[in-house]
Amino acid sequence: MWKCTNCHHVGLSTDKPEQCPVCGAEVGRLVPHEVPGIRGTKTLKNLKVGFVAESQAHQRNLAFALKAEQEGYPQMARLFRAVAEAEGIHAFNHLRLLGGVDSTQENLEAAFERENLASNTYPQFIKEANEEGNADVARVFSYSRDVEKGHAKLYKKALERMIQETDTDYYVCGVCGYVSDGELPDECPICGAPREKFRRVD
Repeated sequence: MWKCTNCHHVGLSTDKPEQCPVCGAEVGRLVPHEVPGIRGTKTLKNLKVGFVAESQAHQRNLAFALKAEQEGYPQMARLFRAVAEAEGIHAFNHLRLLGGVDSTQENLEAAFERENLASNTYPQFIKEANEEGNADVARVFSYSRDVEKGHAKLYKKALERMIQETDTDYYVCGVCGYVSDGELPDECPICGAPREKFRRVD
């Protein structure tokens, strides 16, 4: 297994790749990676597949819960949220076993790199959605692109705050995912949603 020291991607190939398949970092940034207590490539591959599946189930059930709430089924919404919580625990356990959770500083650095990568991939997604006449999809991709840039800035600030131990409140827009750092805005700067659409994250 190989781990990218730039974006922290873990690859399962036995041969060292020419570059990181996620961020494109040069071969010198790839180092051997061993997961303590895990033997065999099949088990590692299955852990990665399981992590993706459990992560998707977590998000899907949260979406189902929101829809149930909108349709007036609070009990069904609670069920979906409970199962989503369980799937989130499964995903976390898989990721932990894969060695994907490092020190907070390393996690912030990895998150910063991944947000930059994500914001760089969206322009092509937007272009292709527009070319195929999917304006609504292009708009959602645009929100994601703009929000990811903000996430990268938040992670960079957080790295500085680790030293200063500064307390900050975060507010998330329920429409596009924009994260406000420190104060609740009157309106989302990305999608224009009113302040009522923001939720404070504890």
